[in-house]
Amino acid sequence: MKQDTCTRSAHIFICTNDRKGKRKSCADFNSLQFKTVLKQYIKDKGWSSQIKVSSAGCLGYCTAGPNIIIYPHKIHFSEVKLENMNKIKKAIDELMLNKRKNQGN
Repeated sequence: MKQDTCTRSAHIFICTNDRKGKRKSCADFNSLQFKTVLKQYIKDKGWSSQIKVSSAGCLGYCTAGPNIIIYPHKIHFSEVKLENMNKIKKAIDELMLNKRKNQGN
C-alpha cells in the first residue's frame, strides 16, 4: 500500500445514484447534468488540477436530491436545481479565493 498527501484543494461529489424507479434517487433529478456543468466550469477556470469532480453513490439524502458535497470543506447542497448552479459556482470561487489568500500568508 502507498500513502501520499492529496494535492487537491477540494473534491466535489455529486450523487448520481439511480434506483431505476424503485425509489426516488438523485438520478431522477438529472444529477449527471450537474456533474457535467461543474466539470466544465472547473475546466474553464483552469482548476482541474486543484478540484476533482466525481460521481458518488448514495450520499444518504436521495429524497432531498440531487445532492452535492464539497469535501473536505463540509459543504452540502441538496434539492439542487439547474438555476442553483451559480450559487454552487460562487461557493467554489470563494474556496479558491480563500486558498489564494491563505497561500499569501
